[in-house]
Amino acid sequence: MIKRLKNAPDISGGEKKAAVVVLYTTSSNPPEILFVVRKISERDRWSGHVAFPGGRWEPKDKSLLDTAMRELLEETGLRLDKDMELVDILSEVSPKNEPELKVIPFLARTSSKPLIRLSEELSTYFWASIKDLEKMEAIVELPDGSKKSVLGFRSGNWIIWGMTARILEQALPIISRTL
Repeated sequence: MIKRLKNAPDISGGEKKAAVVVLYTTSSNPPEILFVVRKISERDRWSGHVAFPGGRWEPKDKSLLDTAMRELLEETGLRLDKDMELVDILSEVSPKNEPELKVIPFLARTSSKPLIRLSEELSTYFWASIKDLEKMEAIVELPDGSKKSVLGFRSGNWIIWGMTARILEQALPIISRTL
């Protein structure tokens, strides 16, 4: 099911661990990647950010793959085991505002754009063509109202930055090789 097991990171679960799914579709040429946008909420430290579907490990999850599958289903209505093929496991990353959190990204592909049913914690989603992702420097506003210059990617009016941009940098070469 996963091509690169030899160098794969530890996907066992545990506190301070999380998983995300980088989903791309091969139904368009070039491929497009699914991004979700978190709702604005004072309780969410990533409020309003562009992200990949995912979340924290829970004790009911046997592994971070279970976490990825559960979170993808909860946030988008998609089933990793039915609607797509798992391609790879990317290197562990941590958000700068919570460095003790270890996040494992799972790369998956689908041959068509599936129907997305967003959870209440998300405001919208979009598909971004890999050719339209423009690497750039942007000024973003943080939840405390301060502004910060960041490196990231632009897709239309959306800015993809932080941990999501670092995951995207890992995923893009792999997606390009699968063409």
